[in-house]
Amino acid sequence: MRPIAVYVGGSTLTSTIPGLSIAGPSPEGTLYTPTLDLEYLTLGLPRTMNVIPMTPDGLLTPALITRAALELTKVPYLAVDAGTYYGIKAPHVRLPSARYGENIAERPAMPRGTARSLFEEARTLGRLISRGHDLVLIGETIPGGTTVAAAIMNAAGLDGVGYVSSASPNNPKDLKRQVVSKALSRVSEGSDIFSIVDAVGDPVHVTMAGVALGAMEEGATAVLAGGTQMGAVLAILRGVGADTSKVSLWTTKWILNDETSNIRAIAEAFDVRDLEGSEVDFADSPFEGLRMFERGFVKEGVGAGGTMVLASKMGFDAGSVKSAIYSEYKRLRNLGSA
Repeated sequence: MRPIAVYVGGSTLTSTIPGLSIAGPSPEGTLYTPTLDLEYLTLGLPRTMNVIPMTPDGLLTPALITRAALELTKVPYLAVDAGTYYGIKAPHVRLPSARYGENIAERPAMPRGTARSLFEEARTLGRLISRGHDLVLIGETIPGGTTVAAAIMNAAGLDGVGYVSSASPNNPKDLKRQVVSKALSRVSEGSDIFSIVDAVGDPVHVTMAGVALGAMEEGATAVLAGGTQMGAVLAILRGVGADTSKVSLWTTKWILNDETSNIRAIAEAFDVRDLEGSEVDFADSPFEGLRMFERGFVKEGVGAGGTMVLASKMGFDAGSVKSAIYSEYKRLRNLGSA
């Protein structure tokens, strides 16, 4: 196996709607999350803000899981800025058409033509990075992403809101339905997939779809490393005529077991034949912040589940992956108390 991983970051002002996302210290703080996630993933600490990516009660960014798995496996990886609000102060690729998404409850997500441009730029990137690699794993970091993904899926004829999860144990479905309903009022019947994304989407999911298609065109396996948001990526791929049955979907056990969402229905809707979840479990973890995952917090993000599945396929058992995660957790905790 010759894998390479890509982690795409971007922002949607939809995440600033109060009560919608807990992926940040406040609604406005969610706009920093993709920036800090990708800086931490690449450098080991954020640079835009001098903060440890861990809440006072020990809840961590899923980027910690991803970073630990990458350090263990030595898989090459790349951070991609599809439209972060604050930029990224770490080595990365920024797409030429990168821009953050607007609040889809109030206005179109992006100027007309942006989604198509992002897709084609990402498609080229996917072709380039897949040369010499037979598997391209693609993760994401975008607070508010499940709501925007639900809008894309709804526009494609699915019950997106019914399918998507939340970083919170209490999935705010009613609020999500209100936001999606307002957004979909701007979508005309018969709109193509790029018009839909420009109206109700965001920069991340369309970028992931472009990377995936580019990788597939070069003969590599495209793996979507994420949770229910991947339904939007699959909808975009199907919208451009790609064979979604050839796309793999790898996630966490917390998403597979989440009773407030339905990733299996998403996989079935797009004929995905390879749906897998990591076996890593934190029930016996010595750290409360990790045990919180077992109570429905966070669940997935920054390709955490898919990167752990990749580690298992490379011969690293769950115990080895957990040991790497615990070591990284202790490193961050010690930095926070220094």
